[in-house]
Amino acid sequence: MRVLPLITALLLLTATPLMAADQAARELDWLELMPKDEVDSLMDTPAVTHEGSFKQVQTGSFRAIKELNGLKVKIAGYIVPVEVDGDSQMSEFFIVPYFGACIHVPPPPPNQIILARLAKPIPVTEIYDAYWIEGTLNVEQIKNDIAASAYTLTTTKVSLWE
Repeated sequence: MRVLPLITALLLLTATPLMAADQAARELDWLELMPKDEVDSLMDTPAVTHEGSFKQVQTGSFRAIKELNGLKVKIAGYIVPVEVDGDSQMSEFFIVPYFGACIHVPPPPPNQIILARLAKPIPVTEIYDAYWIEGTLNVEQIKNDIAASAYTLTTTKVSLWE
C-alpha cells in the first residue's frame, strides 16, 4: 500500500514545474499588439519627432489581438502617469513604446498603448527611464484626455528596465 503515496508524490513533483511555467509572464513585443496588416503599414509611416509643445492628434485603430486577452505578460516601455494623488502616488498610467509619447508628439495608435492599473499606488516614476511592467493583459477600450488605448493591464510589478 506504499505505492499510492509514491505515485502521489511523483505526480506532485512533475506537476509543479508545469504550474510554475503556467504562471510565468510572457514577454511581449509591442508589434504583437497589432494585427499584421497594421504592422506592415506602420513601417511605412514617417519617424516620430519630439518637436513642438502642443498636444497632437492620435490616429490609428483599436483593433486588438483577442488571443492576448487574460494572459500574464511582461512588456518594456515608458510610463505616462494618468491618475496621480496629492502625494505623487500613481494608481493608473499609460505604458507606451517610446519616450515622449502622449506628451508633445502624437500618441501611438490605441493598439500601441496600454492603460496600467495598480491595486496599490506607487510613487510617480522617472518618465525618461524605461520600465518592465508585468500583469494580466485585457482587451478593453479606454479613452481619456491624454489618449485612447485598446488594452489595459492589471499590473502586479513595475521595475526599471536594465
